[in-house]
Amino acid sequence: MNQWGNRVTAALLVAGLAQVGTASAQPTISTTAAPVKELAGLLEDKGRPSNARFIAAQDPKVPGRFVAAMLLPDLQLLLVSAAYPAPVLLREQVLTKKYRDAYQDLHAASIAEGKVVIEDLHADGLNAKPAKGQRSDLATVSGKTVRFDGQWRKAKIAEADYSTAYTKAEQEYTRLLGLLIAQAKAP
Repeated sequence: MNQWGNRVTAALLVAGLAQVGTASAQPTISTTAAPVKELAGLLEDKGRPSNARFIAAQDPKVPGRFVAAMLLPDLQLLLVSAAYPAPVLLREQVLTKKYRDAYQDLHAASIAEGKVVIEDLHADGLNAKPAKGQRSDLATVSGKTVRFDGQWRKAKIAEADYSTAYTKAEQEYTRLLGLLIAQAKAP
């Protein structure tokens, strides 16, 4: 290859590497953004736009397990999923649409083993890395919290473990949002 060919090849290689670096540095669009938006729309209260909104549902996947969420419009969505020591009581709260009580009880008195808490700041879906100037989302599973700020080194975990934690949290969040959306659509 002549000198001109080497320069063109080197320039293309550098441009390709620059694109790869740019793509990974930018936050990706969360697959949970659309279900969060749908749930927020279903919970919309046009008369009182700043009030917290609640929803809860039984998890059909595991008997005695429930999911509940509190939406603070344009601020955050807080979701909790856990087994409850007195499932009959929580089931009644869900059936009678006492969602605020169900959320509070599940958040406070649930069984710690297997408990999932998602803090979706900005209620825009779970993001692996926040946009510049925004706070990061959190996922707590069985007492272990991962802050999705893109700084796995600072958290003293491997990048692969960080990515795996994010993927698992996003998959579970998507599933749980689906349960809440179905409950919000139920007559």
